[in-house]
Amino acid sequence: MEYILNKSPIRTTNNFKVNDFKIDLDIKETDFNSFDYKNIDIKTEIRNNLESKIGLPASNYLYVECIGNDLGYLTYNFDNNYLASEIHINSDMIIIFKGDNAFLNTKIVIDSNKDNNITIINLTSKESKSFISIENTVGKGIKSTVNFIELGGIVKVSNYYSINNGENYFNSLYLGKNTDKIDMNYYMGLNEKNSIGNINSQGSLSDKSYKLFKGTIDFYEGSSKSIGKEIENCILLSEEAISRSLPVLLCHEEDVEGAHGVSTGKIDDDKLFYLMSRGISEKESKKLIINANYNTIIDNIPDEEVKDIIKNKINEEI
Repeated sequence: MEYILNKSPIRTTNNFKVNDFKIDLDIKETDFNSFDYKNIDIKTEIRNNLESKIGLPASNYLYVECIGNDLGYLTYNFDNNYLASEIHINSDMIIIFKGDNAFLNTKIVIDSNKDNNITIINLTSKESKSFISIENTVGKGIKSTVNFIELGGIVKVSNYYSINNGENYFNSLYLGKNTDKIDMNYYMGLNEKNSIGNINSQGSLSDKSYKLFKGTIDFYEGSSKSIGKEIENCILLSEEAISRSLPVLLCHEEDVEGAHGVSTGKIDDDKLFYLMSRGISEKESKKLIINANYNTIIDNIPDEEVKDIIKNKINEEI
């Protein structure tokens, strides 16, 4: 069945091929309840009719409520499984999806009334398909940092939707290879005076992989003195890789500061030459340059062991 998913909030001409993500899926819903957790309490139940900003429905899904005060951990382990879920978070959290041949359709809702740092990591195998939607309402005076690390799977569709009354920093890291298809749709609405919103996306594409980035900063009426910025940087490691980007700034208020920038291209020759002139091989030099971009995202994660897992995975893949 063909699905039309992750619709852009601002429509453009269809010739640009950036409005939607179209995909044929044969979805076989099965029961899944394989996860580990620590430093949090968990409440679960089965509910009906999952809805998310991505738009991929599920008739039944696993509702998970995570309750904690310190940094909590939630890990899903796949073994040729299907999962539809909705996860609610009220504190700092690291969520990891890993395992083989996963079909993941999940909605993550951040319900925190205090400063928070949330990290979501996709480490599933190369055959996996993931559809991850994140919703976040940031209260006045609250600082929320969300780190989204997308390394696993052949189909990677993600959506971030935030209404921001405080400070919101959304950091996205992606890696595409082989025939991977990556579709990102990130929206941040600045709703309060003096609010701050920042979207930072860093990635690389090799082989015949494809990526579409849709990023929107929206200044609502009443958001004067606010600052909103978005940047997307994609390094192309193949002549056949395709990168498309649609950065958008919307403004309904005066006296705001908005900026966006998109950079897509090969590794900078001057940087490469400088490193190789110091005796570093071409392969290792390229890794250093790519990792320098990725580290702007990884450095926000509050767990050194998790950082090392991500860095090792990136070095394996590139």
